[in-house]
Amino acid sequence: MERGNGLREKLALLIELQKMELAAAKIGARKKDLPVRMNELDEGFKALCRTVDEEKEKLEGLRKQRREKDAQLQSGQDSLKKTRERLFDVKTNKEYQSMLKEIETFEAKNSQIEDEVISLLEELDRFESAVKASEKELAAHRSRYEDEKAKLTEELNSLSGELEACLRKGGEVRKSIPPEILRKYDQIKNAGRGVAVVSVWKEICDGCHMAIPPQLYNELQKSKTLLTCPNCSRIIYWENRNG
Repeated sequence: MERGNGLREKLALLIELQKMELAAAKIGARKKDLPVRMNELDEGFKALCRTVDEEKEKLEGLRKQRREKDAQLQSGQDSLKKTRERLFDVKTNKEYQSMLKEIETFEAKNSQIEDEVISLLEELDRFESAVKASEKELAAHRSRYEDEKAKLTEELNSLSGELEACLRKGGEVRKSIPPEILRKYDQIKNAGRGVAVVSVWKEICDGCHMAIPPQLYNELQKSKTLLTCPNCSRIIYWENRNG
């Protein structure tokens, strides 16, 4: 174990190194999460765009149906008009009755088309209102989407600089720590314990939250030897929390 002068300085360097590495890990995790969040944001916006496009297509389909029905109705009315005009040219009662039946058929067909046109107009009115509401919602969503996307992009760019700074500073701190202490630190960290250096106060280890022996606690307060927790094997240091 490390003995002699300067132990406090070495512990301070270990704590600073751990701080830098934890910060780098947190930034790295956020950097991985941000593209996922941005992708979710893109997909959500695209889905809303597709929904509005589908509504517009349906609206255009209804408008096309109306144009077709208007054309059918106009054709039916023209045929009815011509048939009525031909009434004046009939010469026999049989022809007259036949013409009346034909007129009745045209009138019934035209009446049905008129009902269909009215129904289409009502549906068009409802759908046009719905599409307008959807377009308004899309415009608001687009504004929020673009703002959020810009913020995430800015954060991602910022994190790259922060991560580089943490790694650079961590690398510099590593150079100042004796190799044997650094090996011990890395060994504990790589064992999957989360953190390698933890404080102890009132005989309780902050790493495993278990009590350490009183004699060890007394030695720890003297800061003469690099010590580890007998329960979790982390490097420990005494932290005076009395102010």
